Amino acid sequence: MNPPLTMGETLRVVEDPTIRRHEIANRLTNVERRLLTYLSRHQTLITCVGNIGAGKSSLVKLLAYSTGMNALFELPDDGFEDHIAQNPSLFPLLATAKHSAKRTLGRYYGAINTFIDVQARESRDSAAWASAKQQLEHSALDIQHAYLDLRKMQLQAMPHLQASTCIDGSPLADRFAFCEVLHRDMDEPYLTTDALHVIDARLDAEFRPLVRPGLLVVLKAPVDTLLRNIGDRQRSEESAGDAALPEGLVRLVKALNPRYDAFVAHLRSTGWYTGPVLEIDVSQIDFVSNVRHLIAVYEGIERLLVPAEFRG
Repeated sequence: MNPPLTMGETLRVVEDPTIRRHEIANRLTNVERRLLTYLSRHQTLITCVGNIGAGKSSLVKLLAYSTGMNALFELPDDGFEDHIAQNPSLFPLLATAKHSAKRTLGRYYGAINTFIDVQARESRDSAAWASAKQQLEHSALDIQHAYLDLRKMQLQAMPHLQASTCIDGSPLADRFAFCEVLHRDMDEPYLTTDALHVIDARLDAEFRPLVRPGLLVVLKAPVDTLLRNIGDRQRSEESAGDAALPEGLVRLVKALNPRYDAFVAHLRSTGWYTGPVLEIDVSQIDFVSNVRHLIAVYEGIERLLVPAEFRG
């Protein structure tokens, strides 16, 4: 048995090549059983973050249905419904917030693509350019508000749920990955300095008192893997109407990857999160279709979260 890691360490998931075929069922079900037992008795929040297309919602869904956790997702797509044990009264509230975020996301992507089109044919001092830029700035702030509203509702609900909960996404990832990209890394800032101040004020006032994760799972991948995953899932708000992905979405995915590389260090330096981190390179660890890889993910979660004495 591996020794437990200390608080605040990062563990990178690596496949165990010694698992023989006849051992897979026992190895998988044993770690699922131990996680189910621990997480049902010790209310814990596991937060999954990562770039668009990294597989956050897929991992949350697998965790929920194999370990008995509640699962809260950020988009209302078929197959990614919230899973809340014995508390159906929350469904309408969370569904309304998610549908609002999805509509706002569609308008935001539309504003990005309109601005890119205007950039290609209008000078920077034209009225059309200024109008498109203003609409983009409004849309960029609107989508941050929509997601903050949803994240807040989810975190407020978590302490009242039975057992443990895993969540797809985080307000901290929204702020320190997405917002940083939109403000600093685009050819023109999509989020203004004033907008960042508004978002920071909301985080400080509304989110510092809320529950923090017991474990942060960070999913990473090269850009080509992410873009392939996004294309494969065919979400309507991520489509340009043909086989190609919208240019604005592609730009965003490319810019986000370096931000996620620095994400954990930033959280630790600011004190927003000092707990354990599980890092998964989804181009190497295919937990969706490779059982050995799924075992490695679950055993990594167990090593970081479950005390050695509880594991026996």
